[in-house]
Amino acid sequence: MNDAHPPPLTADVTLFLDFDGTLVDLAATPNAIKIAPGLDELMSQVAWHLNGAVAIITGRPIEIIDKHLSGSVRAVAGIHGAERRTSLGHVIQSEFPTAMLDPAREIMSAFCRKNRGMRAEDKGVSIALHFRGAPDLGHEARRMVDECAAGSHGQLERLDGNMVVELKPAIVRKANAMSAYMNEPPFAGRRPVFVGDDLTDESAFVAVSQTNGYGVIVGARTPTAATTRLPSVAAVHSWLTTLNEQNDGRRTN
Repeated sequence: MNDAHPPPLTADVTLFLDFDGTLVDLAATPNAIKIAPGLDELMSQVAWHLNGAVAIITGRPIEIIDKHLSGSVRAVAGIHGAERRTSLGHVIQSEFPTAMLDPAREIMSAFCRKNRGMRAEDKGVSIALHFRGAPDLGHEARRMVDECAAGSHGQLERLDGNMVVELKPAIVRKANAMSAYMNEPPFAGRRPVFVGDDLTDESAFVAVSQTNGYGVIVGARTPTAATTRLPSVAAVHSWLTTLNEQNDGRRTN
């Protein structure tokens, strides 16, 4: 990994982006994020220049992304790919039996009731424990999720994030969602670029590195499989405008 700045975006790529920590700054709670003015319009312009070959791949549900981005991006994979909406608007849901998470729901809810600052986020097909409000309990939260995963006989796994740990189906990964998009129009045949900030994005960074694409890590986190870096969410927004600037320049020449 080096700290090279990613090259200016060109119209021949397919662009995949995480949401929290990538398009919006992290906040104390998921509901406390602030959306930069004009972000939905910026994403609409990027999607237009890429002929629709842009997708959000996030731990959030699809409906939350639509709310925050005003539906400006059609292709969205939510809950790390457990639900995925194609560029044509078709929604594909994971067939994972969510009842398998019921014992973990009880355990995590009880843990949060007992410990102030802990917050459980039930996404249906996964459960996230947020410990930003109680950082000293991070080790205990990870241990608990490990125990829940161990009882699933390999069907569930722990996923670490920024001040959060999640119990999710082992078959659900951002890289799998990205691969599914790459087999569909308008993504197929383009150079894949994945932009993210968290450990949850590493599987996608590895996947693009095995093609002719590249990963972009946002922030200072190391180590990472990404080969380029942007220092902040604001820098991501500026980088996205390079695509608009290039296309505007072509029209004036």
